[in-house]
Amino acid sequence: MEPWISKINKVKPVVNTLADGLNQYNESIEIKDSQATSVVNMDSLLYPTLQVSDGHTMYSLHVGYINRIFKFQGAIYCCTSRGVYKQTGPSWTVVYDYGTHDNGRLWDTAIFFDGSRLYFVDGSLQLRQYDGNNITTISSAPSASRFMTTHANRFFLANLNDNLLSYSGLRDANDWTSTNKYTGTGKITVETADGEKPTGLTTFANHVILFKKWTLHELFGEDSTNFQMQNPYGVGCISDRSIIQTNDALFWLATEGVYMYMGGAAPIKISDPIQKYISQINLQYAQHCVSGYDGRFIYLTLVTGESTVPNITLKYDTQNRSWWPLSFVATSFFLDGQTFYFGTLDGRIMRQGGTTYNNTPITWSYETKPISDGDETVHKAIHRIWIVADIEVGSTLKVEYAGGTEGGTWNQVYNNTNGSGQIQSIKIPLVVRTPETWFRLRLSGTGKAKIHRVIREVTRRGA
Repeated sequence: MEPWISKINKVKPVVNTLADGLNQYNESIEIKDSQATSVVNMDSLLYPTLQVSDGHTMYSLHVGYINRIFKFQGAIYCCTSRGVYKQTGPSWTVVYDYGTHDNGRLWDTAIFFDGSRLYFVDGSLQLRQYDGNNITTISSAPSASRFMTTHANRFFLANLNDNLLSYSGLRDANDWTSTNKYTGTGKITVETADGEKPTGLTTFANHVILFKKWTLHELFGEDSTNFQMQNPYGVGCISDRSIIQTNDALFWLATEGVYMYMGGAAPIKISDPIQKYISQINLQYAQHCVSGYDGRFIYLTLVTGESTVPNITLKYDTQNRSWWPLSFVATSFFLDGQTFYFGTLDGRIMRQGGTTYNNTPITWSYETKPISDGDETVHKAIHRIWIVADIEVGSTLKVEYAGGTEGGTWNQVYNNTNGSGQIQSIKIPLVVRTPETWFRLRLSGTGKAKIHRVIREVTRRGA
């Protein structure tokens, strides 16, 4: 930023975009001018334009905690705190039903290689096979399996109680006993010095990854003649439901934050800007944390504080690497082509899209970092503010300022209760004076809006 010139009270225009997300990790005065100290229901989809997040509408109503959504044989399925269900028209058909609700009942599923059969486990139920009509119990499979994945035409299972990674016969999810070294089954012991048990299982970059709380173990190969377990990375996972794969990377939640792994090199931590949220995770119920991917954003739902179920959802822009908190709470996610769904604690399945949150106007806000405009030895006065924005018809925009680096009184200097739906340079001609060296701006409103940039005319108020 250019320094103040010597002439007292000389006006200096300052232009900022605001689409680099939340940063509560660094001291507020040290973060980028384009980052926020507080933000809700906004994102960087149109970077560098800041926009209000897309809305959602209710797709279907079920009962209970929706903890998994997926598609099998062209139909939508969901897993709840009670069982597994198939959508049939406007209603849901029972696939498997316990008869009682238990929020600790978290499901894992996999589909056979030709798409003909569905398999599911929940940590206590014996492996079940479903062909779209009938359920079969796979009695030879390891009992109490909690985690499942597929690789090299085999199924892999792990549970919470031992250190065994079991694999099925070649192209046969019903075979867990044959011994042929090329096509048969087997078990691989994955031990660590601290005795930690598995916490997640997935396939990435043509190999299997077994997670424990503090470590990541990679299994390469296709059968007992060439299976090889690599030395582990010292980064673990605390929720298998947080493991999500994009086109080129694997993401998951560890005790100390969210990691990205592209293979070949150590995983990279990407969650420093939201470390305040991470540090509040209730580790006793961390298995309820969950992630999803809509093709651009990674969604992350956490269980924080004293909560025992998900209570905060954020999203991460995979292109611009920025974090954005949301006001709704999702408990499961599913991307079907270009359609993104998420479940809720109260049995709703929502579909992303639209301008409201299920017919409720979206309430949004954005608070800038403390601004000194390049000189922290003098006081400032803002003589004019221009907000270059597109506020949709029926949407609102309010602008406030406060002196200092935190706290204080927010003073309203602009309030538009009905946008024009066109890009405008909204002029706020009020003289905003503050006795502080630092000042902050807060933009807020309801409904859809895009904030392209903020322009301030600032003058120096003494040496």
